[in-house]
Amino acid sequence: MTARIAAIALAVWALAIPAIAAATPIVAPRHQAFALIVTNNRSTTLGRPDLQYADDDGARYYELFRTLAPADHLRLLTEFDRDSVRAFPELAVLAAPASRANVRAAAEAIARQVAAAQRAGTATDFYFVFAGHGDVDHGRGFLELVDGAFYGDDVEALIASVHASRAHIILDSCNSYFVISARKPGGRRFATPIAATTGLAQRSPSVGVFVSTSAEAEVFEWSELQSGVFSHAVRSGLAGAADANHDGEISYDELRAFVDTATSEIRNAAFRPKVFARGPSGDDRAVLFATTTVGQQLTLDASRPIRLTVRDRDDLAWIDVYKEAGAPLTLRLPPGLTPAFADELVVRGGEVSRLRRSELPVPATERVALADLPGAAGPSARGPDQLFRRLFTVPFGPAALARYNAERAAAPAPLFGISHDEAIRMAHLLAQVDDEQREFRWLSGGLVVALGAATMAGAALTPSYIGSELARGSVALGGAALVGLGTYQLFRHPASEHLHGDLERGLTSHADPGQLVANIDRRLHTAAAAAALGRRIELGVGALLVAGSATMYAVGRHEIDYARPVITATAALGAMMIVAGSLESPIERTTRLWDDDPGVALPRIGLVPVARGAALALSGTF
Repeated sequence: MTARIAAIALAVWALAIPAIAAATPIVAPRHQAFALIVTNNRSTTLGRPDLQYADDDGARYYELFRTLAPADHLRLLTEFDRDSVRAFPELAVLAAPASRANVRAAAEAIARQVAAAQRAGTATDFYFVFAGHGDVDHGRGFLELVDGAFYGDDVEALIASVHASRAHIILDSCNSYFVISARKPGGRRFATPIAATTGLAQRSPSVGVFVSTSAEAEVFEWSELQSGVFSHAVRSGLAGAADANHDGEISYDELRAFVDTATSEIRNAAFRPKVFARGPSGDDRAVLFATTTVGQQLTLDASRPIRLTVRDRDDLAWIDVYKEAGAPLTLRLPPGLTPAFADELVVRGGEVSRLRRSELPVPATERVALADLPGAAGPSARGPDQLFRRLFTVPFGPAALARYNAERAAAPAPLFGISHDEAIRMAHLLAQVDDEQREFRWLSGGLVVALGAATMAGAALTPSYIGSELARGSVALGGAALVGLGTYQLFRHPASEHLHGDLERGLTSHADPGQLVANIDRRLHTAAAAAALGRRIELGVGALLVAGSATMYAVGRHEIDYARPVITATAALGAMMIVAGSLESPIERTTRLWDDDPGVALPRIGLVPVARGAALALSGTF
């Protein structure tokens, strides 16, 4: 009897399940993420040497975003070279070339998914990621796709077409700052973060940007990483290394501090990535990336500092972190990073060597602690390039973040858009201006001394019966004043005559090109403004002297013999000042050329792939 009742109850329950399911509303996820990842090794627009690892960067960004979103929410546009096809065979099948048409098609597909998610009441985040070449064309920044330039206006239109709740732009290319904030026509060749508030951030407040702002001709890649330095640091931070407060979310503020700290010990500022970050609505504490339950978690001991590199089966680094003592940290490993090896390193005197290697379990368990993994000593030297050996040699955590924010608040506003080539171009412009200014000063000072001496001699030689003693004394006093003024002009040493020397010393000391050129630019414009003001004063005084001479002649024409020395000297001095005030000074001319000339791109020679081989290509603006 009991068995029969149980069977009836089970049958009733089975029939009720569909009705219950139909009556229960399907709860949409509260948040969904989508990403369009575009990378391009080639440089068809600029004719620069091809990059080696932008395609690898695209693959690793794709794997990183798999921890945030399902595969059907991600689009990868790149062309893998032969080595990358072997490393990422599954991604090589789904990737498409980074062309304008493919970018538009991918954005349209994502826009449809975003619209469907938002109709279901889901908040959406859209990521646009680019790694490759870029530059500035008449103030407009652009990214290089395989079939041409993709300007900042195109990026803005793409972001707007998706209609996500929030959008995030991550760019690793030269001059990418001007992709999100175009340089105004006739404006200075550099910009401060204030300028960004009038660009994309003002028109699209729901968009955040995290970009590498280097203005150098090349994206900095490192064969040890097989990646761009900036992109590797960004991915390491987003994988959890930048999570200073261990809340599972990476803010714009945290990631900027992490990337700057990780690269801070690269001694040559020209090779150190420069970051511009601005969160949506100007809030740098906004979340850029949130960890999820996808992928293996690797927890690190909170009590001690740990320098760690996570590598794949080919021994290539995917994640680097140097955690400070007292800070808990959890890394989220991308699904494609299997099997993975954790290399614990030791930092001594800024140099890094391997302490031990641990293999993470396969198949991947959800959470594993580094302290629980058995490890063995490994070879300590890998022979990386000396230039980048000091990456990740400064610990990062809550204390480092607080220290970074304090130093950043006290430092002057950073400058973007000045490259080493721009500094060299300025040096070429200033190469002769110091000597020209000196010669101009000696010539004008000598003429003033000569005029003063002639005036004094004329007053002394004028017979006593021509003019009064007062008139001759006044002329002599004016001549003495001219001699004094000319002597001062001859022997003074204005700072504007040392611009070229100061710039060259800065270049040889590997100073930050942006700060160096901005300082010289400020001094150049200050000197030019002073010279222009001096010329206007000369013109005005000269005109007054000529007018005064004419008045003296008109009023004293009946006593012209007595007034002739004063009238002649005054008229001659006035005429000379008018002529001098009408001539553009060397410092003004140089400043005008620096501001107005779009510049000369030095010739570049590189290999360009062609059918059945390669050809030498010469590029530049002549």
